[in-house]
Amino acid sequence: METLYLERLINDQRNELLSKDTGTPREVSWRNQLNLDRIVAVTGIRRCGKSTLLRQIAEYFGSDFNYINFDDLRLTSFSESDYDILLTIFSKSKKSSIFLFDEIQLAPSWERYLRKLHDLGYNIVITGSNSSLLSNELGSHLTGRYIQQELFPFSFNEFLDFRSFKRVHESTDSVSRLMQLSKEYIFNGGFPEFLKHNRRELLEQTYRDIIYRDIIARYGIQERQAFRELAQYLMSNPGIKITYGKLAKQLGFRSSTSVKEYISHMEDVYLLFQIHKFDWSLKRSLLAPRKVYPVDNGLSHAVAFRLSPNRGHLLETAVFNQLRRFGSPWYYADRKECDFVIENRDTGYQCIQVCWHLEGDNQDRELGGLQEAMNYFDSGSGTIVTYDQERTVKLPEGRTARLVPFWRWAKRFGHTSHE
Repeated sequence: METLYLERLINDQRNELLSKDTGTPREVSWRNQLNLDRIVAVTGIRRCGKSTLLRQIAEYFGSDFNYINFDDLRLTSFSESDYDILLTIFSKSKKSSIFLFDEIQLAPSWERYLRKLHDLGYNIVITGSNSSLLSNELGSHLTGRYIQQELFPFSFNEFLDFRSFKRVHESTDSVSRLMQLSKEYIFNGGFPEFLKHNRRELLEQTYRDIIYRDIIARYGIQERQAFRELAQYLMSNPGIKITYGKLAKQLGFRSSTSVKEYISHMEDVYLLFQIHKFDWSLKRSLLAPRKVYPVDNGLSHAVAFRLSPNRGHLLETAVFNQLRRFGSPWYYADRKECDFVIENRDTGYQCIQVCWHLEGDNQDRELGGLQEAMNYFDSGSGTIVTYDQERTVKLPEGRTARLVPFWRWAKRFGHTSHE
């Protein structure tokens, strides 16, 4: 590329970045990670706020940063030889030690360039929409030199900040507002741009970009129609149990291997996640049916087959996505089922059931599944996340189940886990 052309492009991108609002602060500890002298790799689904996070980092450093966004059609012809020109341009305009690279995976041989910059002592933050691509390349060429930081659509706490909810002492009015906001969050999810404009087509376009640009085009998928149907089926059925073989037969794929591969691609771009059944045997856990959850309720609802969402499934997905920020939960299943099990290094295994409203029709199923899981892990107490209920239920053998409204659980769990 011509030096003058690339220089103008970099200046345009920098001005565009600085013209953006700094947005809602995110619950990520990038300052601490930069202090470790590691490359900070921020990965997450399209439009979840990675570029805005770079804007916040740029704000922190004032004018003392270098920036380029590789998700730009004007950089289509960018080649490996252009990196030297890039460094020359950055050195001429700014003597900064901070480099911010957006959607780095779209650049050729980017991992070798980052290694060169890191060896020269620069601080580097990169973003990317493909967790597998970034982790594979970073692991191969930059072992011990990077830290991966996942970024998701807004958590509930971030959503409260976005809605300018002031954290005050609980009162009738504040709790009522929290209930209203939690319902909005559970149904609409946490994609910042959608929450700002409330235009469903923004989510629909994001989904199309992920399906066509990030998966079909990148991986050269030939069974396009079948792949689209698989993605829409999984996005329409949050919490569904799957096996690759049954899905292949149900949707007409040639083999279960294709289904496994396609779902793996969807996970790589953060469109959805699989969780395993808990088992002390890793082999049995891997062979058991998995449960699948979309990354965001708003995105799921925008592209789903169903006309009206199931409130219980939406709440379950919101709880899963809060848990996923801090690790990979399991589900428990034997005679009965418990939605989630997480391991806490201080308190052991925690059992979490999700139910929009605990009442006569579902009480035996929900309490029974939770109690069976608690017995299995020898836990004295468990949690049932609901929409609006808050009380303690006594169970046999001296165990208890605490019903907690989502707003309270998400606020406490997020802060406790983040700290």
